[in-house]
Amino acid sequence: MGRKISIPLKFLGVFTLTMLLITGAFITALSSMRIHTARHEAGAIAEQVIAFRTWVAQTEMVWVCKLVPGYHDFLMQEHTVDGKTFYGKNPAVATRELSMIANKEATHAIFRITSDDYRHDDNAPDEFELSAIQAFKRDKLLKSFEQYQNGTYRYARPLLVQQECLKCHGDPQDAPLAVRNKYDSTRAFGYTIGQVRGIISVSLPAIGIQEIVQSLINPWAIFCIISTILINLFFIHSVMVRLVRLTRSAEAIAAGKLDTELVYTNPSESNDELDHLYHATNLLKRSLIILFKRLEK
Repeated sequence: MGRKISIPLKFLGVFTLTMLLITGAFITALSSMRIHTARHEAGAIAEQVIAFRTWVAQTEMVWVCKLVPGYHDFLMQEHTVDGKTFYGKNPAVATRELSMIANKEATHAIFRITSDDYRHDDNAPDEFELSAIQAFKRDKLLKSFEQYQNGTYRYARPLLVQQECLKCHGDPQDAPLAVRNKYDSTRAFGYTIGQVRGIISVSLPAIGIQEIVQSLINPWAIFCIISTILINLFFIHSVMVRLVRLTRSAEAIAAGKLDTELVYTNPSESNDELDHLYHATNLLKRSLIILFKRLEK
């Protein structure tokens, strides 16, 4: 066997390992926080979109008297007796238009509605979205689907068919004539309540661990970290100093210097194991003194 490691090095090794484990736990917690934060934000966006879409579906149609340039799609139009024209936007058109407007102005999060049985080419799903749709169809209890892609956090929430959806997505013969005229009778029909109609897809810039650490770094946190390290180093140093002194004193006593003084607190007044060790060494020294006196007689 090789030479044993000294106690100071053992203390230092344990301290270093402890700090590494704490750092690892801290990084793991930060990673979990990053995912939780992104999921919470994306989920909030999805819930707002679902609420908007549900509202439009419950009213069956949103009517506007003017088409905004660049957003000219509509399902129906009606002319009033005074010559005005109103344009009807169903849930799909209204939600798509909302996402286009929001995404155009967005600097952070973007969202879209998509399905594997889409009616508008702009709603065609990408690879992530298609994987999410398939996952929701496989597992009816799955509430969300997420993935990191090239610095972007991708999130998906299922859109389930509700009673009000069946008017346009149930039996084609029951659908309004405007729906059948705009979309042929084979696209996005034949659904039943509870089926996955599509998903809400949300994309957010992925929050890096470095960004989270920077947000947590402040004078108080730095003070606590430095204080913790200094306290541990002070404890290790104080223990080591006492052990070194005891070692040297024991070596001196073994060499015959029985007048070597051992400074410690009496065990009756201390629970410190080093005080007990000092006391045991002192008792050994007294026994040696008595033995030498007897030998001299």
